[in-house]
Amino acid sequence: MRMVSIVGADGVGKSTVTAALRERVPARLVDRWDIVGNQDYPTASCLVDDTRVVRSCAARMSSTPRLLFLVWASVMAITDNSSGWDPDSVLLLDGYWVKHAASEIAYGADPAWVEAVTAGLPPSDLVIYLRSDPETAWLRKGGDVLPYECGMDMSRSRESFLAHQREIHRVLDRWSARHGWVEIDARRPLDLVLDDVSACFEVVPG
Repeated sequence: MRMVSIVGADGVGKSTVTAALRERVPARLVDRWDIVGNQDYPTASCLVDDTRVVRSCAARMSSTPRLLFLVWASVMAITDNSSGWDPDSVLLLDGYWVKHAASEIAYGADPAWVEAVTAGLPPSDLVIYLRSDPETAWLRKGGDVLPYECGMDMSRSRESFLAHQREIHRVLDRWSARHGWVEIDARRPLDLVLDDVSACFEVVPG
């Protein structure tokens, strides 16, 4: 089993790209929220069967338990599927734990602690970093953003979104440089982005 993670800050198009890739590449899309109300994940049956409620509760947690919960959900989605995965399959991960970890650092979590927590998680065979900028993300979202994406500013202002996202971008840029992620300019038209991302699957380590 191989894992490919599509990562990036809020509003860069991670979910759009991963959903569109299902028509282009032989990969199984896996998301952390797959564990909610899904009989393939019996060990997650303690969660209420409503993804919106679970996500809302996670957003209201303080930083440390929120990161631990989101990491738990991300790892559960790939390791605790009772139906199992084909050993030859490629799992396409929408974000995996990466953006959430960067977000919590932006919220003030100790980077060394966050990196220590995530160091032992199942590694991706390939990480594709959709790189954009906060201003483009704001325009794409049309101002329809969440407080969690705005540093918990309940007014969800443009200024708070841009400030919080700049911090997330700084963390992701640092990790990308350190770990050698594949960087793709996500500001371009979707078809061009998909062409570049699809080409990466031809060289996924086996």
